[in-house]
Amino acid sequence: MPHEIGYSRLIDLFALDVRPLATPAVVSASVNRRVNAENKVLFPNGVAIDDTPVGHLEFALRHEGVELEVIEALFEHIAPAELVSRFQSTPNGEHIRRACFLWEWLKGEELPTTLTPGAGYVDLFPNDVYVTAEEPVRVKKFLVRDNALGTRDFCPTVRLSAVPRSPSLEELFVEANRVLSAVSNRELYDRAVRYLYLSETRGSYAIESETPSSDKTERFMQLLSQAGEPVTANEDWLVGLQNAIVRNAYSKEASYRAKLNWLEDATGRISFFPPPPDELRRAMAGWETFVNDQKRCRDTLVKATCISFGFVYLHPFMDGNGRLHRFLIHHALARSGGLPNGAIIPVSAVMLKKIPQYLEVLSAFSRPVTALWSYQRGELEPSITHTPGSRPYRFFNADKEVAFLHDMIRQAVTDEIPHELAWLHGYDEAFARLEQEFDLPQKDLSALIRMAHSNHGVLSQNRRKQYTYVPEAVLDRIEAVVRETFNPAKPGQA
Repeated sequence: MPHEIGYSRLIDLFALDVRPLATPAVVSASVNRRVNAENKVLFPNGVAIDDTPVGHLEFALRHEGVELEVIEALFEHIAPAELVSRFQSTPNGEHIRRACFLWEWLKGEELPTTLTPGAGYVDLFPNDVYVTAEEPVRVKKFLVRDNALGTRDFCPTVRLSAVPRSPSLEELFVEANRVLSAVSNRELYDRAVRYLYLSETRGSYAIESETPSSDKTERFMQLLSQAGEPVTANEDWLVGLQNAIVRNAYSKEASYRAKLNWLEDATGRISFFPPPPDELRRAMAGWETFVNDQKRCRDTLVKATCISFGFVYLHPFMDGNGRLHRFLIHHALARSGGLPNGAIIPVSAVMLKKIPQYLEVLSAFSRPVTALWSYQRGELEPSITHTPGSRPYRFFNADKEVAFLHDMIRQAVTDEIPHELAWLHGYDEAFARLEQEFDLPQKDLSALIRMAHSNHGVLSQNRRKQYTYVPEAVLDRIEAVVRETFNPAKPGQA
């Protein structure tokens, strides 16, 4: 019979309050070498392992990567003397040194040993497996290079295999530059950038099933224009952003939330609990450090992903978290300096067309985390009997999120931006031609062009009835010019 080893064994042994492993390690008589199966990793019966908690931890660090959520939970159940004893017996062992460093790093406590290893430095996170800090910190006590992307208060992980390499983010930036630089003059460029801001604003609000007023639209567009400015990420900055985009004055926050928050699905079932308020500030302090640190995580795609998704998972406000999450994508991308001056990549506009995929990424995090909570539904709010604290929110693997965001950026650059610019060019041409032919009010002409374009170059009978004062021949001509300038597919054609 297969039996569990490594992290999975430790989870069962101590009933650790952590999310299930994606691929638990098991020993199986059916294999004679390591086999990476679909939902588990198989090891042969003769695999070398010391059947103790520290032995399973060493095995896990050697073969299964660095699962900070499991390790921090484990350290609540094993005595420091167990780690010290193993370290003193094998002071040059790479994985016991990593384990001892992690104890001090995660617990904020020193282990009682003065023994100095005689071997060379070892990476905390294997840099052939993980995206790691470009400027690791050398910790002399255990000869460990701390190359974590964050701190113990917020440290997402990303595997190298999850980061798409073709096209790279840098190549996508180059393509965005090429497309936008082809805009003929500065006035048209400025209009094109504003149009991209408008598209992004509408998309971000539409994802929340909200149609913003003209005032809210303008405020959010102004906010987008400030993305990438050299500011320090802190509570005051985020409160200011939140106040700029929420629905009404009653939703504006003065600080991070101090009460429980949760999300519900269409059936009224709770679909997500963010961290409890008494644990939120620690996690947000770690998030702020991650955002502000310019040395550790320099991969723009990875940083943008961890900043934005980390924020929405922490959910520090009662309202506005989703829109701020998407704003933070732009902030991180703009800070990289790779985009054209003032330009924006309309990621939300693409996400709006990919809502199932977007929700799948979010729920892959929210489902297992929410399953760690115990509660009863009350008349006004749930009665909580157990929470996992902030641990699963501080330590999450962002592989799915990185791949998803890359895909959204890719589609925005290769499809959405050219589509938006083609619309702007077609609209200008159609308007100029029709304005010369007919003496119609500009707002009516603009509306008719938009209506015909949205319906494959045809004005419906209902639309025509709205403009009974416009001769049928003029409406027919508007349809023809729209079809000529935009060349849309006819109704029924793809």
